[in-house]
Amino acid sequence: MEMVAAVPEDGGMTDDFPILAAVAASPTHPYELLEHLQALGLRATRSTLYRRVDGLIERGYLEAEDGRGESGHFRRLLRLTARGREAAGREAAEVLRREPLESPLFALAVAAAGVSQREDALGVLRPRLAAAARRLTEEERALREAEADPWSEAARERRIAHLQADISWLQGLLARRFGGRGEDRITRRAG
Repeated sequence: MEMVAAVPEDGGMTDDFPILAAVAASPTHPYELLEHLQALGLRATRSTLYRRVDGLIERGYLEAEDGRGESGHFRRLLRLTARGREAAGREAAEVLRREPLESPLFALAVAAAGVSQREDALGVLRPRLAAAARRLTEEERALREAEADPWSEAARERRIAHLQADISWLQGLLARRFGGRGEDRITRRAG
């Protein structure tokens, strides 16, 4: 994670987003947060993460509940504040809009979606699903109409398989995360 001074108020994404999104998904301890971000493939060191968490607490995006664990060790539970929920929701909508589906930031944005009333994540994901369905239809049509070039045919079949998997995944995500409101209608309309 690259260092950034603060979360901007203009809606631009910052490098603090992974921290805010991970905490939005579930209140957590800093060491668990570090393990989670590293498991997603994001580069983070303990010292950098702890400094960033302290900065987010100071600026009012996170709150910390300090206490002792069962073993007597000092533990700090992190939660988003109202300001942190607003920032996480705003940035999650932007990530859902532009980030590739396989990106770890996309996964964090899905987890953070809905923490703020600022942006409806369903309204962001539906157009992505519809666009994928339109691209799938175009690729399938082009495959049927294409000349018999085995290399381009194989590449097109691979793109079709990826689009089918993306559409299936997005439909499942919408169903699990948002109760499946209308994603079938979207794919039928786009086709």
